[in-house]
Amino acid sequence: MLDYFNHVCFQKLFAAIRKKYKSLGRVGGTVRLRGFTPEEGDALTGFLGRDCRGRSEVTIKLQEVDEILQRSRFALSLPEFLPLFFGTAVLSHKEIARRESQRWETFFAGLQESAGTENTRTWLAELAGGRGTGYRTVLALYRDDEQEAAELLKTCVTALDQLVQTSWQRQRLPIFAAALTGDPHALDGERPLGRLLFFGLHHLYGLSETEYGAERRKELFSRVGLEEDDLSSNVIVAGLKVLPEDPREPVFATLAATSSPLLLPLRFLEQPTAWQPAEVYTLENPAVFSAILDAVASGAKIPAMICSSGNPSVAALKLLDQLVEAGSTICYGGDFDPRGLEIGQRLAKRYGASFKPWFFDSVAYLQAPKGVKLTKEQSKKLAGQEIAWDEKLIETMLQRGQAVYQEILVEQMIKYHNHK
Repeated sequence: MLDYFNHVCFQKLFAAIRKKYKSLGRVGGTVRLRGFTPEEGDALTGFLGRDCRGRSEVTIKLQEVDEILQRSRFALSLPEFLPLFFGTAVLSHKEIARRESQRWETFFAGLQESAGTENTRTWLAELAGGRGTGYRTVLALYRDDEQEAAELLKTCVTALDQLVQTSWQRQRLPIFAAALTGDPHALDGERPLGRLLFFGLHHLYGLSETEYGAERRKELFSRVGLEEDDLSSNVIVAGLKVLPEDPREPVFATLAATSSPLLLPLRFLEQPTAWQPAEVYTLENPAVFSAILDAVASGAKIPAMICSSGNPSVAALKLLDQLVEAGSTICYGGDFDPRGLEIGQRLAKRYGASFKPWFFDSVAYLQAPKGVKLTKEQSKKLAGQEIAWDEKLIETMLQRGQAVYQEILVEQMIKYHNHK
């Protein structure tokens, strides 16, 4: 049979018919063929039983082809013929959607059997209906690897069921992850299982989906008794002071006297500290932080400084929160590029009246001796930003067309502190 249809005109004809059939889900409608050769016209004339020669376009009804095939020696309907011709099933879009829906339902039916609490059963039902927290993440995992997605969700459901029953018990996240999967990093923020558990906890507490950030994640996990590593998250400080009655006062006094920085882990900051209020100069860049320390004369007073090393860590944010609560002002300076301004915007929104830009406005930008040409992508990102503390900054940067980095302003920052 296929030998008879081994002609390029039939490839064109049945490709067009397949497309129409998949769209309609039945034998109906018409297709149009254009631009065929005289030889192809002869072949179509023989098959259709009507003259197609010398025509620039031929309109063909699917019903017509169906009847021809049924009357032929092959005695096949068009729906029976198409899979034989193409060597694969030809399903309508409606049938494909129906089968996919059935497959999706079967996927969740199996998972429901593993759910041990009403909370996880409800979450799975919502996900199956396309409205649960984390639905887009689940769908992406499902499309990538259905079996792996099922295993991840099943493990996540097991974890949620355990946490619901033991939320009063405090335990370290890596230890819980190791007991659950054998891998202490399985619930890390960038891992699929960690993301699923994050969304599962949103369902548990009736929360809407929010920005997936380290600080938000830590708070949510802590609510069910899971405490993350409190040593890896840290922040560099110098010149901070505590009130005399604080037991840590000698430590900070010694460090200030020797112009030494201190690396404070999150664990340190989770204990009460009686901070002295001050203007706290918060820098994005470690090299700038060190350069200012280098310039402090022996015996001179060190300004209260914090280095965020880029995006502030959970530890850095916790420290800044404590300082603001104690009455400090956060004087922030960063890079004049989209990323640096985004960090500044987040801190300005978080601390409101306690936030003050430091060498981080249009005046400082224009006084910078050098800059680097903005890329098209950077310019596009800048155009979509609004800077709360300086309405002219974005316009100024786009006009000048340069990014300015903190390192180029370090001499001005040192002079500022020397004259205070």
